[in-house]
Amino acid sequence: MATKRFRPIHATTLAMLLAGGCAHRHRVQETKPAPPATTISTPAPPETINSGLGPEESLWHVRAALNVAALLCGRHPGGAALVQRYNALLTDDKATVATAYASETRRYGSGDPAALDRHMTQLYNFFARPQATPAFCAAAVDVSQQAAATPAAQLTRFAPPALARLQSAILSPAPPPRIAIESRKPATTESASGEWRIQLGAFTGRPAAIAAWTRIRARLPALAAYEPRYEPVPASPLVRLQIGAARDREGALRLCAAAATGGFDCMAVPKHR
Repeated sequence: MATKRFRPIHATTLAMLLAGGCAHRHRVQETKPAPPATTISTPAPPETINSGLGPEESLWHVRAALNVAALLCGRHPGGAALVQRYNALLTDDKATVATAYASETRRYGSGDPAALDRHMTQLYNFFARPQATPAFCAAAVDVSQQAAATPAAQLTRFAPPALARLQSAILSPAPPPRIAIESRKPATTESASGEWRIQLGAFTGRPAAIAAWTRIRARLPALAAYEPRYEPVPASPLVRLQIGAARDREGALRLCAAAATGGFDCMAVPKHR
């Protein structure tokens, strides 16, 4: 029987095999079981006045937020364009906005008109928090731009994420920039006077303005105690309908909230205007 011959292993090869074997045993000894998987839960968004809304109600809340922005953000970057886009939304998408308001009315106004009044006041106050104004205005400018590019038929689909963006700016506003004491300017005569009104519209002729005030008083008895002012627009047949006076812009905004419960849009104006 032939003797089977084994080829000798070179010393270098033997060293590599031994080293590989040692390394393998070392890795096996240090292998540890994987830690159990952990689940990171994301906290649910807080319950606010904007929670639990359908698409149409979300659109009405977006409209209310942009109304507040149009009143508060005029002097912020992009504020002038925001006001124009908000007015265009009310004009170009009037039917869609009216349907959204009807949805809001069914939820809060059935059988208790005061409930809708309270709700709208709370809604406007939610978006009118002074400490959140810079962040809110920046978000409102972006949302108004997106709304202007959205067809009317798609506004209800656009509204929920837009409302979430606006609410997030209120709940987590960026800290305001630090201002050196020496850079502060004294209040101007206009802001120091604290005399503001709200304007409920401009109408073609005084009789039309008077008729509008009659409708507003009938729909919103809470405003009947105010004395209306009818101011002609220079070089125009239009007559402005204004009521008030509020101590400051924020007070005028709260008065606007009362007008909004009846579906009326308004703007805050200095008394001397």
